[in-house]
Amino acid sequence: MKPYRTVYFDIVGFCNARCPYCLTGGGKEKSGGMILPDVFENTLTKLLRSQVIDSKSVVSLYNWGEPFLHPRLHEIISIINKLNIKYAISTNAAKIPAINGEFTRNLDHVIFSMCGFSQASYRRIHGFDFEKIKNNIIKLVDDCRFNGFRGDFFISYHVYRFNTDEIKACENFASRHGIVFRPYYAILNHWWKLLKFINGELSPDRIKEISEDLFGLGEITETMRKSPASYQCPQHDYLIITEDADVLVCCQLPKHGADFSCGNILSEGIDDVLKRKNKMHVCENCSRSGLAYYINNSLSEPTFYKRSLYQYFLLLKSKIQRLLR
Repeated sequence: MKPYRTVYFDIVGFCNARCPYCLTGGGKEKSGGMILPDVFENTLTKLLRSQVIDSKSVVSLYNWGEPFLHPRLHEIISIINKLNIKYAISTNAAKIPAINGEFTRNLDHVIFSMCGFSQASYRRIHGFDFEKIKNNIIKLVDDCRFNGFRGDFFISYHVYRFNTDEIKACENFASRHGIVFRPYYAILNHWWKLLKFINGELSPDRIKEISEDLFGLGEITETMRKSPASYQCPQHDYLIITEDADVLVCCQLPKHGADFSCGNILSEGIDDVLKRKNKMHVCENCSRSGLAYYINNSLSEPTFYKRSLYQYFLLLKSKIQRLLR
């Protein structure tokens, strides 16, 4: 078995944002725990010894949770540095940690998740102080670079119907601070609500309400029908781990329930856990229905967005640096 190159490891099982279309912000997955540093170390050590991951793997300290909420984050990062593993962060930037050379030593990249570029958009989705978010992003970028980080920063801008006129302002902000700007259509990022929509269980009023915020809701089933018969879901190449050291089938699934968990890394044999990962019924049904094809092709850039020349340069520079690593 080849080592996993992409690992999503939730060190925090909840989020402080209240996004209505996200599993953690708008559903029962909002509550969760935080991994203890010794459990984190034991999990990574077992994965390394079993050659499930290696020095070329990137361990992203998030999936559904907000990593900067962990009160012992610097202990987590010290473990990563001790094991000499690359890591990545995705954050809503509502809270940021103190940055030093230990933080940046094995940092691969940072993603800032943004729901718009105004207080009105933030009040509607994340529920944060927009000015504080901007200031936190600037401070984290500047502090990381001061401490020697030369990797990539990205802004993942979620495009809703109500924030399209804010795209250029956010792109300009990103360019001023040397951040790669990547706008994507916001999606119904909630497993249970997505299934209800596909199965025709959402009321017309609820569909109308969601469609007033999200683009492309009516195209979901159409995209599912376009799934090739031989489609291979890329989630098989990702390793998803919860704050309890459980392995999930894919990054879109809730962490609760036997239908979604393949087993625990610390209490079970890793080979047995990974064998289950490729034979879960939820995975078979998702692929057969075309839902897997939709999920893995849903994050698309708006057709009306025209990237600036400087952003083309930053994007190209990022791709070249990754090829050279």
